[in-house]
Amino acid sequence: MMRGVLIVLAVLAAAYGAALVWPGPEPVSHPWLDGRTAERAERIAHGGGLGRAPANTIAALEQAVADGADVLEVDLQMTADGYLVLLHDDSVDRTTNGTGRIDALRLNDVTALDAAFGYEGEPADRFAGQGITIPFVYHAFAAFPDMRWIVEIKPQTEDAAMATCMAITETDMGHPGFANRVLVGSFHDDVLHHFREVCPGIATGMASNEALSFYVMARLGLAKFHPTRAVAAQLPPRASGLDVIHPRLVDAAHARGLAVQVWTINDPDEMEALIARGVDGIITDRIDVMADLQGE
Repeated sequence: MMRGVLIVLAVLAAAYGAALVWPGPEPVSHPWLDGRTAERAERIAHGGGLGRAPANTIAALEQAVADGADVLEVDLQMTADGYLVLLHDDSVDRTTNGTGRIDALRLNDVTALDAAFGYEGEPADRFAGQGITIPFVYHAFAAFPDMRWIVEIKPQTEDAAMATCMAITETDMGHPGFANRVLVGSFHDDVLHHFREVCPGIATGMASNEALSFYVMARLGLAKFHPTRAVAAQLPPRASGLDVIHPRLVDAAHARGLAVQVWTINDPDEMEALIARGVDGIITDRIDVMADLQGE
């Protein structure tokens, strides 16, 4: 046991010594980063702004834009007939008047559902009977082509990664420059890896294992050796008892040119504390609260 510990310590010491003299990679660059609001932390509308309207709907996106969102963050699921729609869960039960897994329902059946049925915001009945539906991804993108986006691929499939690539690039044909305004993320490392292979020019965040390894290496002072094709990291403030948004993590990310975005923060005091730590963006259900905090 002691011998194993000594070997690990020796390897870490050697790596740390190399880190002192070995230059790291050039900071990442991408047009998605160039569009950032530089003078303050960016306001990123979680689920399109689910604290103000039904999640992942056109109504939520409209409200988020009106409230002053810098970035629209949405979730993508795939229907049985291979179409991408904006939806968080893998079933429609919680947020609509329908039932069933999204991958067992066809697009026409999905878009006929009432997406305000499960809304829990205030006032809860504001959107009842207003024809709020689950949007087809192309309709959502085309409605806000000049906004910057973060889209999360929920299904753990290569088909979903390919369909996401197609939705972005085809929207770009009608709205030139749109592809540079979209950042794609996934909790699944293999899905994100496949997306990067089929859509190499599109900005991506870090998947779960990628983010974990970057955190560990940042805390050890070795983040410049961490291989990544990401331009940003979407992270929780805490995980497994760890302070994820540690100053070393933020400094290490910025040294690599990576943006640090924290989810999901709705309390203004917590927003203020994270802004003081130097985060680049806050993913929130309440864009209006963050805008008030920033005096806008």
